[in-house]
Amino acid sequence: MEVANWCGIPGFVIQTRRLAQGARALGSGRRRKLLVEGYTGGMRTVEWQGEEPAVAQLRSWSKLAREQGILHARFDGGNGGSRLEWVDLESWTRSRAVTVAEVVSEISAAALDVALCSDLVYLRRGVELILPPGRPSPGLLWALGRAGRAALARGLLDIRSIAGDEAVRLGLAQRLLDTGETLSISRSASVVALETARDLMRSSAHARPALELAAFRLLFASGHPREGARAFFERRTPDFTD
Repeated sequence: MEVANWCGIPGFVIQTRRLAQGARALGSGRRRKLLVEGYTGGMRTVEWQGEEPAVAQLRSWSKLAREQGILHARFDGGNGGSRLEWVDLESWTRSRAVTVAEVVSEISAAALDVALCSDLVYLRRGVELILPPGRPSPGLLWALGRAGRAALARGLLDIRSIAGDEAVRLGLAQRLLDTGETLSISRSASVVALETARDLMRSSAHARPALELAAFRLLFASGHPREGARAFFERRTPDFTD
């Protein structure tokens, strides 16, 4: 029986089927091609344009996010118009790419929804998240629920903003970036590890234990853990693309 969480994220059956298919492919000799096809080891970057309509902009991003790899979304102010409905955000939260949001300055409305619905969120030190007055938007509600009860309770209070350091403590963001610090993910990163972590983050709490076991088997079938350990002992950069 499929288990899905209240936000409509794929549950037990869908995710375990995907991992099982990946594991079978890995064992069939197609593993390296499957894991690295279309992935350059770097990040593609898009910039949020506050003056452009949010729905059209998000649809364009979602098309880019259909490709494997890392999509770096940079937010430097602006909002992009009124809030987005869940039907607009759903494809972004289910993208094939690992989505990474970098919030450089104060954002609100649609920009806030897209940033917080990304897989990984990084905030520049001093940035505040401006919350909408009244009822939270669907995207904000989803992000608060994903972060946990403390974040959900905080977001449902009648507050106007959340400071960056508090957002990290609540689980809405991964960490703060210092002034001058460049957001980067190693070019030697294992795409299969990134995508497996992404699937676990998107899964429901009920499905996660079984998914973690399947993910553990998938990762070791890929050979990436062995290559990582070998590279560590040989004091070299790991090669996950052979």
